[in-house]
Amino acid sequence: MNWIWFIAGIILILAEFVIPGFVICFFGGAALIVGGVLWVFPALTFAWQLLLFAIIGVLLLIGCRRFMPDIFRGSESGADSDIDNDGIAGENCVCSEAIAPGIPGKVDFRGSLWSASADENIEAGAVCVVISRNNLTLNVRKMK
Repeated sequence: MNWIWFIAGIILILAEFVIPGFVICFFGGAALIVGGVLWVFPALTFAWQLLLFAIIGVLLLIGCRRFMPDIFRGSESGADSDIDNDGIAGENCVCSEAIAPGIPGKVDFRGSLWSASADENIEAGAVCVVISRNNLTLNVRKMK
């Protein structure tokens, strides 16, 4: 039974690459630890295995978040956390889904669809200018 925990642990750790957030890998580590515990105590019942998995996973998650806070918190630059480290401000994009103040839409930027917000109404098909980027959302304005 311990090899199932090892396989589950490896799958959970690899899933971190597909589902980012740096949370699943802790439970992958917990599964690997439970697999190791089963190697030493093979008579451990499945209920105890699940309880051990849950406790170790939560302890790893809380412990690492407490002792490595910089990894889990992004840095903010500016008062509203808009960033433009990649120099995209001023580039053009095309509105794919209508945008209104407080109601995000989508824009086609560099061949990909991005979430977008604006302080004005922008209809689909309008050419826009990127003002800034806030994580994965582009702040745009209608091209004049």
